Amino acid sequence: MHLRIGYVLLVVLIGAGTIFVSCAPQEVNQPRNPQQNTVNDEQMQEQIKMHLSLGWENYKNKQYDRAIEQFRKVLELDPQNEKAYKFFADACLRHPDTTFIDTALALYMDGIKKFPSTACFYSGLGYVYQKMAASVQSLADSTTDSVTAARLYDGSKKFELLAMDNYYRAVSIRKDDALSASSIGTIWLRQGNLDSALVWFEKSTEIDSSQAGIWDVMAKIYVARGLNEKAATAYGHLSRLNPDDPEYLLKMGQFLAKTGKFQEASQILDQYLKSYPNDYRGYQYMGLVLAADNKYKEALEQLKKAEELNSGSVKLMCDIAATYKDMKRYDSAKSYILKAKKIDPNFGYIFIVEGDIVQQIAMDQVPASGELNMEIKCQFATATNIFRMALRDPDWSAIAQNKIDYLKPYIPTREEIAAYKFIEGKDCGE
Repeated sequence: MHLRIGYVLLVVLIGAGTIFVSCAPQEVNQPRNPQQNTVNDEQMQEQIKMHLSLGWENYKNKQYDRAIEQFRKVLELDPQNEKAYKFFADACLRHPDTTFIDTALALYMDGIKKFPSTACFYSGLGYVYQKMAASVQSLADSTTDSVTAARLYDGSKKFELLAMDNYYRAVSIRKDDALSASSIGTIWLRQGNLDSALVWFEKSTEIDSSQAGIWDVMAKIYVARGLNEKAATAYGHLSRLNPDDPEYLLKMGQFLAKTGKFQEASQILDQYLKSYPNDYRGYQYMGLVLAADNKYKEALEQLKKAEELNSGSVKLMCDIAATYKDMKRYDSAKSYILKAKKIDPNFGYIFIVEGDIVQQIAMDQVPASGELNMEIKCQFATATNIFRMALRDPDWSAIAQNKIDYLKPYIPTREEIAAYKFIEGKDCGE
């Protein structure tokens, strides 16, 4: 399909600056009824039922050549048979010979003319355009000529717009069209419009909550947007749909805890631990939930159980350090930071926790008046420099930058540092 569609588009896009879609069907030509009459004869009706039944069985078994043959026979007898028309087009779309996409395109277009109030022909046409957009995008990605690539990218976007327009038509006719709704969301997502994508993904899952792939995408968007309660809900659905994957249940507990629903999160994780008693992550997440609920002693007990099962997890070492930091047991916290660095010295979260430790020690020294002396400011400068180490890890750089920005008003200026070193003879922020 890439070559067939791509070369046609490439020639026309370069030569004429327009988009062309071949609508000529393959050797499986669109059927015609020479008599052009509605079949009322009882014998003919029996034949139609037989061919529809055979076509459906072949379609279900992915025997698309045979399905096409049967649906074509139906349409030779009854050109207005909507069901046969739809599955004829769908069989062409799903045919392993991807050049049949031209036939599918022509059939969907003609189907819209014949049955303008039927949503499936619009959604089918939208899917064809979406596949064509992907093919042209692939050609653009592999093209070294920048001018040609730009034209192909433009062509791909136009196909995507055509796809979206047809999906919108489909959902306007059939409100419970979950597939078209999710397809609109997918196009918005490809264009980087997360909020618009979420609107349509949510519509789609309201109609059909069994779409694991859509819930997975939604969960990631919710996390990116900081919508913890919705993230917990999404992971709950994923756990329901994928009961053999323990990760989703863990994630559900994690994000419930972030919403303050500690008891509910603990119950979920307790359920997880009963099913997977040897998975250190269950104890790790349980420890984090208890720590978030200020139950530090119980949290450490769970985290230490996790450590017994996996002492090589850098994230776990950081989580234990962070818990000790919250308990103001700074020496213990620092010892676990050293353990983490021995496992993976480039892991960004190490420097987030280490910087937090230095910052918290400094905060403990701030008097009730809130006045910051140079010693405290220098500790803030040290914490800032540690946070900068996390900027090298893309998974933690955003959090590190937020912490740097927060401390910026409180760190000393260069002039203050120079004066401090000259008067006190001490380093600042080292």
